[in-house]
Amino acid sequence: MSTFRLSFRRLLLVGLMLTSTWALADRQDIRRQARDTLSVATPSAWSEMPTGRMAHSAYPVKLTVKGRSLCISSKHEQILPIYKQGGTLYLAMQLTPGVNWLNGLPRGRYRINNRTISIK
Repeated sequence: MSTFRLSFRRLLLVGLMLTSTWALADRQDIRRQARDTLSVATPSAWSEMPTGRMAHSAYPVKLTVKGRSLCISSKHEQILPIYKQGGTLYLAMQLTPGVNWLNGLPRGRYRINNRTISIK
């Protein structure tokens, strides 16, 4: 009777070790598959930027560049997100109905409503 209990305990112990090893192997496979999106997607140019992540204004706007000023025409009151070339949010501008001016933008390229704007 005691040898039966001893062999049963050993069998149970071996079974537990195998299932825990399989669970650990599954967890390691998941770690290999899931990558960190921030370290993988570091955009250096507009062509590499993911287009679906950037916010847009609620209603369409008309953009005109005049020197270092940006003329924004809108028919509605809304917020207009302006992104830098690297994809970081530069400014969220509150628009009023009519013509809005944004003066003194630093030189560079900006992304507004999925459109590239260059300030020279």
